[in-house]
Amino acid sequence: MLELVIVRHGESVRNHASDLAHHGDTTLLEYQLRFDRDEASWDLTQRGIDQARTSGAWIKQNIADRFDTYQVSPFKRTLQTASSLDLPDANWTVDERIREREWGDYLATGVPAYSVKQYLDDLACCGAIHWKGPFPGAESVEDMIPRCQSFVDDLIRSQQTGRAILVTHGGTMKALQLIIERLSIDEVGRLAERHLTNCSVLHYQLADFEEQNHCWVGQVRFASPTLPNAPISPWQKIAGC
Repeated sequence: MLELVIVRHGESVRNHASDLAHHGDTTLLEYQLRFDRDEASWDLTQRGIDQARTSGAWIKQNIADRFDTYQVSPFKRTLQTASSLDLPDANWTVDERIREREWGDYLATGVPAYSVKQYLDDLACCGAIHWKGPFPGAESVEDMIPRCQSFVDDLIRSQQTGRAILVTHGGTMKALQLIIERLSIDEVGRLAERHLTNCSVLHYQLADFEEQNHCWVGQVRFASPTLPNAPISPWQKIAGC
């Protein structure tokens, strides 16, 4: 059996700015939209670091403290989250395929200024599987599926027993869920009850692999260690072939 743990990164500076804007203070988000477009370089806030430590403690208590495989997105906020999980002897490998979607170049020549209102409106609908921003290079969750499928195929080919942990992003986690749970695009609504808050955790147990047919059986549960009382879902079976 393969135990697969997928963790979303902690609160980033952009998450914080967006939260302030939702509550009426748009100053920081306005600055970031104008001057800080390099999404790969966004730091965690101190709260994000604390969230990662809380999530790491939960993983060590409820799953395991050591893993056979450690994979992380190349973005700074995921690298900081991985480090802050404080897993002993962790040797993290960066994999470009589990990076976040490209939001698009909203400072490209000729593109109208990205307003706070538009950005917040986009955040409200970006979870839709087909949604993508109106900017050059933008990706939807659906666009990420081929590279995430490649990642999952390689992971399962190399490791069908033991434990693996990934630190990645909310959009990427949605694509990974579709692949691992063998759901079609039309079945994405089945994931709606899982709110992928910062440092939330997906925990899979997978077995009976058929590599040629990309088949396996298993179960999944979902936890939010940083929320009050650390809610966790019951185990749910996932489909086989």
